[in-house]
Amino acid sequence: MAFNAQDTEIVITDPQNDFLSPDGVTWGLVGASVEVNGTVGHIEQLFKAAKQKGYDVFISPHYYYPTDRGWQFGGTVKNMMHEISMFDRKGALNVDGFTGSGADWLEQYKPYIEDGNRQPPQSLRTGDQ
Repeated sequence: MAFNAQDTEIVITDPQNDFLSPDGVTWGLVGASVEVNGTVGHIEQLFKAAKQKGYDVFISPHYYYPTDRGWQFGGTVKNMMHEISMFDRKGALNVDGFTGSGADWLEQYKPYIEDGNRQPPQSLRTGDQ
């Protein structure tokens, strides 16, 4: 299978401190798996390969805002995420306290995420949908 920058894009989901850092609130739940599988390093390999090949990279973060606490539905995991304040932010348009928080990117990924090269997927730029 051939890949090229014209029709290849990479989506990285939840590259955040709460999920991937030993200081994150979910580390007790997911830390052993993250370490055994080399998740942090493999995600960085994806970032590096994408940059080298010129592929667009899109970030799909998880955030929880104060208004989300009013949800009347959710299973065990969603309820636990609210209880431990996983991916919490003060508001959708408020970045107070974001830097270094659990919702922030893992520090080693910031050069890839914050490189000023974020744009809509190729399919949205060309209108070919």
